[in-house]
Amino acid sequence: MRIIHGTDSFPASARGAALAIGNFDGVHRGHQALIKATRDEAVRLGAPTGAVVFEPHPREYFQPDKPHFRLTPLPLKLRLLERFGVDVAVVLPFDAGLAGLSADGFVARVLVDALAARQVVVGYDFRFGKGRGGDPESLRRAGDALGFGVTIISQVAEAGEIFSSSAIRADLGQAGGGV
Repeated sequence: MRIIHGTDSFPASARGAALAIGNFDGVHRGHQALIKATRDEAVRLGAPTGAVVFEPHPREYFQPDKPHFRLTPLPLKLRLLERFGVDVAVVLPFDAGLAGLSADGFVARVLVDALAARQVVVGYDFRFGKGRGGDPESLRRAGDALGFGVTIISQVAEAGEIFSSSAIRADLGQAGGGV
C-alpha cells in the first residue's frame, strides 16, 4: 500500500481513485463494510482503492485538553487498511487549514483538485467541513455537480448492536478499559 501524507505531492498514479473517507479508528466491521464497498467501486471503475484518514483525530484537534482514547494508532490503522485491500492511503493533517475549510471547500480543494476522486464512499453519519456543515447528501449533490460518484453506507449492525468507534470506546470504558 502506498501511504501519502497530505495532498501537496499527490502522485498522478493515485489520482482518480475510489476513496473511502473517515477516521477508521478501530477498523471495525462498519469500517470494513465501507472499505469493501470502496474496493467494489474501484474494481467497477478500474481505479485504485483508496482511503482518506485524518491525523490527528479531529476531536484531538478541537479538544486538545480533553483526553481522547484511540482504539487504533495510525501505524496499526494503516496496516489494517492495507490488509483489507486499500491500495493508497491519504493521511490528511488535521490542522487549522483543514478545519477551516467549508464543506464545499473540502470537496473542491481536496476531493476534486488534489485527489481527482472518481468515487467517494462514506458512512451514513459522515460529517465534514467547517462546523460539520457537510453530510452525505450534500456530498452526493456535490458529486453530481462536479463529476464524481458517491456511495453512502448504512449502519452496520449485528443482533441489534451497531458497530461504531464511539460505541466500542463506551463499552471499553464500562469494562474498565480506561476511556
